[in-house]
Amino acid sequence: MNVTREELRGGFRGLGLGSGDHVIVHSSLSSLGWVDGGAESVVDALRDAVDDGTVMMPTFTRYDRAYDPETSPSTVGAITEAFRNRSTAVRSAHPTKSVAAISPDAASLVADHDLRNSIGPGSPIHRLVDDRNGKILLLGVDHTTNSALHVAERLADLPYRDQIAETTIRRSDESIETVEVNQVHCSRGFGVAESIAKRVGLVTYGRVGDATAQLVDGSALLSLIVELLEEHPGLLLCDEPDCDRCAYGRRRIDARETGSNRSR
Repeated sequence: MNVTREELRGGFRGLGLGSGDHVIVHSSLSSLGWVDGGAESVVDALRDAVDDGTVMMPTFTRYDRAYDPETSPSTVGAITEAFRNRSTAVRSAHPTKSVAAISPDAASLVADHDLRNSIGPGSPIHRLVDDRNGKILLLGVDHTTNSALHVAERLADLPYRDQIAETTIRRSDESIETVEVNQVHCSRGFGVAESIAKRVGLVTYGRVGDATAQLVDGSALLSLIVELLEEHPGLLLCDEPDCDRCAYGRRRIDARETGSNRSR
């Protein structure tokens, strides 16, 4: 049975999205079942649900390709690619962790996306979730896609968020510039955030098409996770034996704690 734009809008409204809301969406088109109109209908239904509010989506790109905000395809799903191609969407200038937004003030929301602040304090995702009391919609995906948790890592001043990588930007004159960006960390351990959000009543579950969806109070979750990370800095690290990034994270945490103990 096909899922229509109207049914999607009803699902979003049933979750608690309303007119004037600000929401960042992480999504999987295939999880919804067969959607009449495909990804474009999902974008339309989201815009219908929030009306004059804000829809933001990640439009992340590859490190090994020169970034052009007009042409570089999003690597995080068909819905995000359809979204960033809308004439009303404004995309940020970050060469690996760009976001796109549609709202009356989208340009100011995504402006000044600093190279060394991919997903951190003052980044577009932080502005939406914290400054505008934004919501987080996980549409057929789980918290391993929840980019706001990377903001929490930076707000908690975790020592492992210090890694830098090189990438390239295509300038308006077609020249290619090599730049350094702050790397985000592994997200495979982010699933712990769901049980935390559920326990304190920050998440609403529902069905949209065939997908399980979660609508999360973004600002409250961010504050809670920062508080927990300050006490338990390894909270979001995964336990996968092949994860070099989380092994690095544990070494950096241990080194900081060892240094702190020596200074006492």
